[in-house]
Amino acid sequence: MLGNDVVDLNLAAKQNNFRRANYLNKIFSPEEQQLVYDSDCADLMVWLIWSMKEAAYKIVNRNTRHRFYNPTSFRCAVQLDDLQATGSVDYGGDKFMTHSVITSDYVHTLSVEADLSIDQCCVLQRHNSDDYALCFNRGNEGMQLQKDNSGLPEIFIGDIKTRHLASISHHGQFLFIAFLKAAY
Repeated sequence: MLGNDVVDLNLAAKQNNFRRANYLNKIFSPEEQQLVYDSDCADLMVWLIWSMKEAAYKIVNRNTRHRFYNPTSFRCAVQLDDLQATGSVDYGGDKFMTHSVITSDYVHTLSVEADLSIDQCCVLQRHNSDDYALCFNRGNEGMQLQKDNSGLPEIFIGDIKTRHLASISHHGQFLFIAFLKAAY
């Protein structure tokens, strides 16, 4: 399984204030809060950790078919290296590996279960719109973005008539669709 998340940093700066009282306590573990406090760019670290949690949550949600909100139950470890980060997210004894790309405009995180490699995934970036699925389907001949019987995203490849799980993330002007390379 895989999951991905994107944060439009300009939109996040306008919509959220993580500095308000108790905000970080509701979302981050004490160790994660320390990463934020120790960071040269606290805003960026907040959104990096948040995107890691969200990407891992999408895997858990797909596996369990259970929606919930408990960000402190997802524990992140991260190593920041210039414009990317690698890390892991622990949830209930399960470990998910993450890879994040950081730009001045967004943070994008891809997460996979332990039996997969980040290298096995394909990530497509598009401009976000209200009709992103329709736009994607028009612009990717042979590939269609659909939902399975549970309402979860998948890529349908018409030429070989196969379906492959996908993860969709959109925020602000950014849309990312991740799926296994075997599907491409």
